[in-house]
Amino acid sequence: MKKILLDAGYVFDAQVNVWSNPDYKGIAYNDGDEIETRIANIIREAHDITTLSTELRQNITDWPSQYHLTSERANIMRPFATSLKDAQVLEIGAGCGAISRFIGECGATVLSLEGSPRRASIARSRTRDLDNVTVLTEKFDQFQCTFQFDVITLIGVLEYANLFTPGDNPALSMLQRVKQLLKPNGKLIIAIENQLGLKYFAGAPEDHFGVPMIGIEGRYGKNQAQTFGRSTLTKLLQQAGFIKSHFLAPFPDYKLPTSIVTEAGFSHPHFDAAAFASQSVRRDPQMPEVCHFSPELAWPVLFANDLGLELANSFLIIASPLTQELVQTDELAYHYSTTRLAQYCKETIFASQDSQAVTIEYRRLDKSPIKSNQSGTTSHSPIQFVAPATATYVLGTPLSQKFINIITRDGWTFDQIGQFVQKYLAILATLKAADHDSRFTGTDSNLMGGEYIDCIPQNIMIDDQGSATYIDKEWQLGSPVEVKHLVFRSILMMCAAITRFGTPANGSRITVYQLIEQAFQAAGLKLSDEDTLRFEAIEKRIQQAVSGMDTQTYFEMLKTRDVPTKSTGQLAHLRQEQIEKLNQSMDDLRNSASWRLMSPLRFISGKIKSLLS
Repeated sequence: MKKILLDAGYVFDAQVNVWSNPDYKGIAYNDGDEIETRIANIIREAHDITTLSTELRQNITDWPSQYHLTSERANIMRPFATSLKDAQVLEIGAGCGAISRFIGECGATVLSLEGSPRRASIARSRTRDLDNVTVLTEKFDQFQCTFQFDVITLIGVLEYANLFTPGDNPALSMLQRVKQLLKPNGKLIIAIENQLGLKYFAGAPEDHFGVPMIGIEGRYGKNQAQTFGRSTLTKLLQQAGFIKSHFLAPFPDYKLPTSIVTEAGFSHPHFDAAAFASQSVRRDPQMPEVCHFSPELAWPVLFANDLGLELANSFLIIASPLTQELVQTDELAYHYSTTRLAQYCKETIFASQDSQAVTIEYRRLDKSPIKSNQSGTTSHSPIQFVAPATATYVLGTPLSQKFINIITRDGWTFDQIGQFVQKYLAILATLKAADHDSRFTGTDSNLMGGEYIDCIPQNIMIDDQGSATYIDKEWQLGSPVEVKHLVFRSILMMCAAITRFGTPANGSRITVYQLIEQAFQAAGLKLSDEDTLRFEAIEKRIQQAVSGMDTQTYFEMLKTRDVPTKSTGQLAHLRQEQIEKLNQSMDDLRNSASWRLMSPLRFISGKIKSLLS
């Protein structure tokens, strides 16, 4: 890359290790001086700057730091990791280097282009130990280069074409320029918000303006950021000369994706792609606290009506000027667990060779060996990572969906929750019997093997015949697990996936901990204060051991904050009721004897005020 830049007249600034045009002044785009200075200092002082760095994640305190430092950012490029090795890549819009870092770790030769000089220096700081990454600060429309690349990326960039690219159709102009820089058989990778994403219908503010409905109503200005729907993007790509394109859907969106579904995944008859969308809703930190409706309930309906891809919150697009295979045709979806210590991070790939069987493959993302002690658990950890290499895909409905169906409806009762808990306990007993587990009998019958620690309703699949299967067995506790602990853990986990709870029949407001207490009572189970403290302590130890993060604040919130029970529609209805009550009160007052006696005085007072004004 050095020769390419020298030939184009760029110079190297050894102080910040960034290339630039000596006359370049930069672009007016940043997250603010305080924020970017803070991010720069964190990255500069960090010892571990890798994609899966726990050290960087521990410095996340707000949305900007999460966006720039979380390991989830790189998930948007992970489906292409293998093809990036030895490729020559132009990254347009490097930001603070999160994606630059990942592409470099994949073994590509990377030229990262960033319009902000300060961000460019941060991106180079993030990649300072990668000689295969070169950072250039320059506007894309002024980029001087005749070299053609194997891969070009526009991750969160195309939507800003109106701001930085001249022409009557800036987005088209940007794509046409990209095509000129791409080899004939090269590939363009785009990640962008969907103008018609479901979360925006649910009330989430438009990402670039912080105001709801701007995109859906098409209120973008000519000199403002602008996103597009699938049809418009497809036409833009075709106009720019990209003959073939493949759309994937990252969930909850492209910024912090946990799952990515391919076009084949949306259409496969024996694959439940909707589950990835539903279970990721609460993973989006940009979702409003109160929505118009519950997206986790709406997603399965949309998928059943073939609208899942059209209303995905974001798109991941791979396009080419030639007709060629852009993705593995047998791969249906990818799921990533990357908010953990590096040795526990994994990729799950769902694939199918035909229209019937679906296979699951697990890949550890960190290749370093896991140190174990004599008990079989990792050093200083109460839990062992035992994810298998492969597993059998089970089509069905997660048991947790039954809980969600109960508790998201207004008028639910704790008796219903108690019945759900009893059903869960019966399934645990059946699974235990099927395993011929005789370790815990008699007085120990309330115990199960440590391999059941993750046997929570989200991981219990119910098929069409009503049979239950325990899936995704990746963890094992180093000691027996109490059945009551599993119930406690299950309700915690299920509540974490719900955006809106229904109002209970008794009309009370409750916290998650109060819900757990009442659920135990309704199921006929005893939960003492000592039990709660013990289960909470175990959960904290597990979460700390797996993620490397302190969860004390999270558990305190579960004890003190009421679960959300209102939608924007209900809030509007309540406001209307209050207005109607106020109007009725005023009508009653006007019809009262005291009001009639006061009326002449009020009339005279009004006349005097009008004369004096």
